[in-house]
Amino acid sequence: MSASKRQKGNSGLPINVVLADDTDALGPAFALFPSATPPPTTPFTLYSQGGTVGEGPTVLAAETPDMEYDSRNQMGVGFGGGDGQVSGEGQGYSVEYMLGVHNPRNNTLTLHAAPLHSLSTSVKALKHAPASITSTQFTVQKALLGTTFGTKKAIRSINAQARNKLDASSFGTGSGSTSALQSLLQDSIATSTTSLPTSSAIEHSANLSRPIPPPNFDATKPDEVYAVDSVVSDAELAQIHLEPIVAAMGVKERNALLPYRRSQFITNRMRELVPNRSDDAPPPSLGKKDKLRLKLLVHLSHLFAFRHATQGGGRALDLAKLKEKMSQVDEALVAPLVERYSESMKTGGAEERKVTTGMELKLLGYMLVLVLKVDGWSTDVATIANDFGMGAPKVQEIFKSLGCQMMTPSADERAKLIAQGSATTDAEAKKAKRAVLKVPLVFPTERRGIPKR
Repeated sequence: MSASKRQKGNSGLPINVVLADDTDALGPAFALFPSATPPPTTPFTLYSQGGTVGEGPTVLAAETPDMEYDSRNQMGVGFGGGDGQVSGEGQGYSVEYMLGVHNPRNNTLTLHAAPLHSLSTSVKALKHAPASITSTQFTVQKALLGTTFGTKKAIRSINAQARNKLDASSFGTGSGSTSALQSLLQDSIATSTTSLPTSSAIEHSANLSRPIPPPNFDATKPDEVYAVDSVVSDAELAQIHLEPIVAAMGVKERNALLPYRRSQFITNRMRELVPNRSDDAPPPSLGKKDKLRLKLLVHLSHLFAFRHATQGGGRALDLAKLKEKMSQVDEALVAPLVERYSESMKTGGAEERKVTTGMELKLLGYMLVLVLKVDGWSTDVATIANDFGMGAPKVQEIFKSLGCQMMTPSADERAKLIAQGSATTDAEAKKAKRAVLKVPLVFPTERRGIPKR
């Protein structure tokens, strides 16, 4: 009977399943090669831990002239779960594979236990290769190659590294030499750092180096922070004569006596101190404080005129031309301004004076101190920003460098802004900012990191 007829005849009949008894003989096995597959003719040998097949775990091994193959998974080695086994797999197999052989004659399926051997490979030539060199040996060999074949620049760099290297052997021998070297370095660092300034000392020094009048850090009220004589000397104030200004009939006449006439701040404050009067009215009598405020306003006008005359890209100052531009200022008062707000520089062997960027910033800071002093240490930012011809944010930064805080004006201050023409409505006046000097002084800290875009 043909095979097709036998298969057809057995179809639908139950299959008899028989478990083979392979305890006394070698049975089939599965082999898994994760990396390299050996040639088909490679002979394999099965080794048993007990010496007899079927007793204990087994190892399947083979070799070719170039490679070695062996399985350790039945020994519980090399697969990661405690002692390098696969998690859940103990010594030997926790799960057995079965290979079924079907006999069509009697419709029987015989199952043979077939263990799976996962084989690892190793190259014979690499077993006798020398061990990898250490990092120290690599550095030495690299330096040797560099000094032999490197450029002059590379050789100088290698020699510099060798000179800067600390050798513990030069401090003694044994394990104590390393600890002695470490102790010596720690003591040296501790001694060197004792002379370094503290963070508070660095901050105090930075505050003193600001381009502003020297502040009094122990002040208990704003009037004690900046002394008037640190901005303008008593001798300069003594040479400012107030009689013509007080005797002037109105704003137009007073402005004609000033070297700079386009400051709205000076005009408004002089109107408050010396109101307009009729022809038959006597000049007002000013008290000591009002006289000082009026002199400071005149000096502020001198500073406006000096700033206007020296603007132009840091050119060397021509004293004769400067006095000509400031003809309404006493010549004795021009020299202190040049000395205070310009730097001496040598150009081509000749000494010149220039109003540098730092000096211009100093001039603005000193002018704002006078503005704060006249206004009782609280002033409108927009008014003086318009007088400077600068944006309000830049002027606010200078005010902050003086220790001022930006505040919203009160109801009375808003009404005053409207009366002076600095604002037309109360809502507009609310948007204005006032620079207020408060104690204790708080200066802005330096910003760190990448600025936000």
